[in-house]
Amino acid sequence: MTSIETIIDRQIRRWELQKSLEDSHHGVARSIHIPKPLITVSRQRGSRGTIIAERIAYRFNYTLLHKDIIDRIAETSGYKRRIVESLDDHTRSQMELWFESIITGKLVDLSDYARQLLEVIFSVSRLGGIVVVGRAAIFIIGPNRGLHVRIVASPTTRIRNLVDLEKMSESDARREIDKADHERAEFVKKLVHKSIDDPQYYDLVINSDWISIEQAVSLIANAAMEKFELLAREDQPA
Repeated sequence: MTSIETIIDRQIRRWELQKSLEDSHHGVARSIHIPKPLITVSRQRGSRGTIIAERIAYRFNYTLLHKDIIDRIAETSGYKRRIVESLDDHTRSQMELWFESIITGKLVDLSDYARQLLEVIFSVSRLGGIVVVGRAAIFIIGPNRGLHVRIVASPTTRIRNLVDLEKMSESDARREIDKADHERAEFVKKLVHKSIDDPQYYDLVINSDWISIEQAVSLIANAAMEKFELLAREDQPA
């Protein structure tokens, strides 16, 4: 079993165990499950956003889901089926209504891959307890499921990070940054008609030129706890 498969299997087992415990506790008349919130991290290439996401996942004891993991889930029917089966009936109904709204024209890309990606991200967001890196997650999940962060830096800092950490030449680092910026912006634009750089979609935008990894993790953790508390209050029955 590969490391990616191990990560996926471990997290799905967490969700399945959680659902099993709730079912046994509440019986047939089980109340609607309120999942753990989640954190999404959008990052510029070379901003050290992935490292920050890893530290945040460790801090909260959440599973980190990056592009390769999400894509593997989307392309593997067995993983997808297990995740969807971990949802309660109410959430499955919500997902069906959500997909109906997508068909009305909210999204541009309705390819098979896009449909699989949307279903996976919607499902894992309703199960919670994860940090999702990239894949337009904030735009799919929306503001009320957790904390959403964007990590940015100046081109100079990003080039230096790639040269120092990934041993690229300066010219290769510059080309890599331009390529990644273009591809990520186009992915979001094609999928959801949004701009990845629009700050209104994020709870926090952190410039790693001036904020260290440790400071960024502390800022995100404090903001997450505050927002999680507000979301929990909103979920309380009136």
